[in-house]
Amino acid sequence: MAVLFHTTPLFGRVVISESTREPIVFASVGIINRNLGTLTDSLGRFTLSVPADYINDTLKISSVGYRPKVFAVKDFRNVPDTIVLADDIISLSEVVVKPQRIEHKTAGRKSAGGFIYIDVEGYKAAGQGLAIPLNIDKRAWIKALGFTIVTEGRPLSRMKFRVNFYEKVNGIYNIMASIKQIYFDYDKHALSNGHFHFYFPEEIMLDKGEYYAELEFLENFKDEFFIMRSKPLSGKTRYRYASQSAWETLPFGSTLYFEYDNLK
Repeated sequence: MAVLFHTTPLFGRVVISESTREPIVFASVGIINRNLGTLTDSLGRFTLSVPADYINDTLKISSVGYRPKVFAVKDFRNVPDTIVLADDIISLSEVVVKPQRIEHKTAGRKSAGGFIYIDVEGYKAAGQGLAIPLNIDKRAWIKALGFTIVTEGRPLSRMKFRVNFYEKVNGIYNIMASIKQIYFDYDKHALSNGHFHFYFPEEIMLDKGEYYAELEFLENFKDEFFIMRSKPLSGKTRYRYASQSAWETLPFGSTLYFEYDNLK
């Protein structure tokens, strides 16, 4: 039986910077704690349609380096076509020389022979994220990430990714505005037996604490697949279904990992 969903369309808007009047690219747009969201494009534009059931919810627009804005879904039709975000004054993390007494570690999993797959939904991938928990006992320098995907069929040919870090504060994981976000381009021709590896241009230092290191998809795709094998019951992967949605803990571990140097 077909089910019809009545929606309240949120007509196209543009998000710009208050100081530069330039578009804000890849700003996160979504219904708070709902699995519905998107990102702005290269011109700062976005469109989003929201089910009528969400009429009493709140839409949030945010980007690192700017103060977020929130709107009641029911009032969004009255919002101007151009949404302006003010700059947020942020203190960047200090630079600390790495000592010699370190040990090399990996968070996550480099391979898995499990029969469960993680399949990112291509037509609404933008804003989705996979993350690995990082429990730092002293201090660490994050230096690289990697993942392994299934290459049978039509594997994803290209994607622009963003790497984000979230810190646990009062039981909630908040994105770290003090850390510069990392962007990189994936291309399937760089795969080696389904494996992709990327070294950060600058290492990311994290002090003692609990963190999520996230691989965020910045584009949608179609007629291709991004599928990771996974190991059941390992419970090391976190998943964010859309911009502004809550984190979910998957009951299995994906083949996503982060390499880092840890202070002994």
